[in-house]
Amino acid sequence: MKILGKVVLGMLIFVALLVVITFMVRYLHKPFGRPPQAEAYQHLSYYQDGKFQNPVETPMLKITESWPVMKRYMARDVEKIPAPNYRFSEQRLPGGDSASGVQLNWLGHAGVLIRSGNTYLLTDPVLVERASPFAFVGPQRFFPSPITPEDLPELEGVIISHDHYDHLGYESILAIQHKVKHFFVPLGVGETLRYWGIPEDKIVEMDWWQAYESADYKITAAPARHFSGRFLSQNNTFWASYAIELGGQKIYFGGDSGYFGGYPEIGKRLGPFDLSLMPIGAYDYAWANIHLNPQEAIQAHQEVQGGILLPTHWGTFDLALHSWYEPMELLVAESKQAGVPLLAPMPGQWVTPSAQTDARWWQQYRSSQ
Repeated sequence: MKILGKVVLGMLIFVALLVVITFMVRYLHKPFGRPPQAEAYQHLSYYQDGKFQNPVETPMLKITESWPVMKRYMARDVEKIPAPNYRFSEQRLPGGDSASGVQLNWLGHAGVLIRSGNTYLLTDPVLVERASPFAFVGPQRFFPSPITPEDLPELEGVIISHDHYDHLGYESILAIQHKVKHFFVPLGVGETLRYWGIPEDKIVEMDWWQAYESADYKITAAPARHFSGRFLSQNNTFWASYAIELGGQKIYFGGDSGYFGGYPEIGKRLGPFDLSLMPIGAYDYAWANIHLNPQEAIQAHQEVQGGILLPTHWGTFDLALHSWYEPMELLVAESKQAGVPLLAPMPGQWVTPSAQTDARWWQQYRSSQ
């Protein structure tokens, strides 16, 4: 009986410690963010049982299915990272700050700095070393951001597609928040920004099809097929893509999404677009419902009535089982077959939406050439 009592006591102590540690990590470690109050979204048809839902059924990878994926991940024989000289700095257009029209600068992954005159917008900034709630572990950038938080200009708006760590980073937001006039975020994500100390008047939460318009730009949230979650929370905040109107141009920001039948409606209601920023990487058959592959990105681009396609969500983090350069190689082949013009700038390179390029600059950074 004494031994049994000690075992029970030990188990109780272990459970108590686990509860305390979970509480401390969840509520005292700021980067995890804070979930919103469910009552605010109960009236929405796509919010059920305290969770946001996709417009179509979206089966997710089950825990029991994770081990085979992990074994494939550990056994994969692909080039996971670029060569060591995969480094970039900001490259200005001729004319510098006085250059006219809309200009874009891909900072890596889903981060794109968009400029028209003195108006700057920035998408999904993860400008620090890791896409992680911890500074010492987690997916690491292949290269430092070509424009640092300190060197960023004043920003009219930062546009967030969802709350995953590779799209919404605590350190990045805190580093730039004093330069940002507004944060445009999906439903529920505003609660995390408030928790991080972002003033209420800077936060604009948007449901799908809601728009915000100023004298210089217009931003409209649109559907996407994805999921959300930080730490133990799952789908208690929403996800979105966006239509951006700036400097006489229409730009579609795809954020992070799997393919779904809503793209034609986006094109009909908000297009046509001069340019689409379309995610092309981190795909796999195990999570095909939530990440576009290059062929699907081409299809989505065409369905939203996009003109030129600028690929995002590739070449920055090791988040899937394919090689770091495979998404672009496949996209180039698919775009030629589909007749879709590409704009694939190097990170840090300022470009205009009217530009096109088939220069495969990334090939020089393959360590297996």
